[in-house]
Amino acid sequence: METNNKARWDAVLTVVLVTCALITTGLVLRRELFSPATTSPQAATQKPVYIDDWRAHLRRGVTLGSPDAPVQLIEFADFECPFCASFHGTIETVRERYPTQIALTYIHYPIPGHRFAEPAARVAECAGEQGRFEAMHARLYKGQDQFGLKPWSEFATDAGVPDLATFGSCIQKTDPLQSVIEGRELAEQLNVRGTPTVIVNGWQLARPPSATELDAMVKAILDGKSPV
Repeated sequence: METNNKARWDAVLTVVLVTCALITTGLVLRRELFSPATTSPQAATQKPVYIDDWRAHLRRGVTLGSPDAPVQLIEFADFECPFCASFHGTIETVRERYPTQIALTYIHYPIPGHRFAEPAARVAECAGEQGRFEAMHARLYKGQDQFGLKPWSEFATDAGVPDLATFGSCIQKTDPLQSVIEGRELAEQLNVRGTPTVIVNGWQLARPPSATELDAMVKAILDGKSPV
């Protein structure tokens, strides 16, 4: 009888421990994947800041779209950041509505705690040397859950990089990426504290806009008004 009771209590304890572990894991995943990009009261109350020399910063990144487009977005981003992947979808939705009127300048700002952020930045730059930065940019965000599981060469194939041998040699380099160095320097200068940080025609926003908000900003600019 005593043996049966002990086995019963052991089974109950195991169920409780497993349940607690599942709840904890679920809370962590919810925090990482579904928390709003702006979580602190300070961030929620911050107002957009205008950067006088914002056009000079366009050369710090890779511009997707026409440099003469009336709407110019600058984004500090990290390829391993889930919020950046979500905002990529927002940008693409709005760019589809205004295909020739919006340009995005992507500035590398890999977060130190993200294991694959800097390697992914190099992958994008190496693809860019063969004219495939934008395609790789999209492919990396789509395949975030495959980082470390899928070879970078397969990402390159998916992104249409023509010379895989040259790409392979490029991603093996270990010297610091100048684009990452410059991105971090500019982020410090502009007091960027997280990703994605978005600048719309010189206005640095406190949080990334939704598709509706970004659409309204684009319309305002096209009407000759301030986006904020």
